[in-house]
Amino acid sequence: MARICIVDDEPIIGVGLKTLIEEYKRFNEIDVFTDGESALSNIMANPPDVVLTDIRMPRMDGLELCRHIQQLKLSTKVVVLSGYGDFAYAQKCMSYGVQEYLLKPITEIELFPILNKMLSMREAALISFTHFEQWIDQLEEAIWMMDKVRVDELLDEGKRELFDVDTELQQHLRVSDAVKLLHKKLNARGAYRVEVKPFVEEHTVITITYERFQVEIRSWIQRLSEYRNHERIDVLEAAIQYIDEHLFEDELSLEKVAGKLGLTPTYFSHYFKKHTNETFVQHRMRKRIDRAKQLLAVPHYKIIDIVAEVGYESYPHFTRVFKKATGYSPTEYRGLLGIK
Repeated sequence: MARICIVDDEPIIGVGLKTLIEEYKRFNEIDVFTDGESALSNIMANPPDVVLTDIRMPRMDGLELCRHIQQLKLSTKVVVLSGYGDFAYAQKCMSYGVQEYLLKPITEIELFPILNKMLSMREAALISFTHFEQWIDQLEEAIWMMDKVRVDELLDEGKRELFDVDTELQQHLRVSDAVKLLHKKLNARGAYRVEVKPFVEEHTVITITYERFQVEIRSWIQRLSEYRNHERIDVLEAAIQYIDEHLFEDELSLEKVAGKLGLTPTYFSHYFKKHTNETFVQHRMRKRIDRAKQLLAVPHYKIIDIVAEVGYESYPHFTRVFKKATGYSPTEYRGLLGIK
């Protein structure tokens, strides 16, 4: 569900719009204000998903309200509703990032499709931001690991999927956010402080392009490499060592190993598969099955005892996994070895 603010200085219109939007049934919160100033205070404290505002109002008109919402860089979608069919108003609204401009009076036939569009834009923005956060996490880890190949892969992905925006200003804002998030995450590790070069020349802010961002990221890797005397962290060696030490524990999982190495499961999974040509689960199963074969070759070992020793919770589960890996059940495998 979502939240909408209606801003109109005529109370009867505000109430009528609220009743109409209640019939729409996709907003669980509908707030009504009679001037832009009181609406702005509420919007700043609790940004809604959509603002539906009149233009001519006391204290603060709709255009000024739209300007403030734009300056705050909120994800709120704005629809202007006015009785003034002046094209100049529409032009001014669009310059403030307003998505739609509608003329009074309005019915559900005109309003509901616009609300559908606003909520679709909101959902797309939420998905995009989630993707952006995941991308930042993976890029930060690749930088920290000085994995230049993975960094280049992620930078190419970002260029295609996240930074292909309509204007230089949009790219500048998104790149600025990326730099800030990466800087914060890298420095939170505590071992080495990454310094960001100021994007300012002669007191003038430079538009940060994605190309400039890529150059900066590669400079971070170079500085990190110099700090470590050009030695990379051997994640694979540390991972294999930890897996070997805890191989036969029930709770050994990709998430647990990744956590011990200070990595996200997504990055660790990608890294492990790339450097071993098998997934974490395949590696864990292969190592456990190899150990099970060794123990099955010892006549006095009971199969039920081997199950627990190699990290499986139940005999049926172990039997299924073993047969899938070898083509034989544990009993059949022992028979091949001449053990009854």
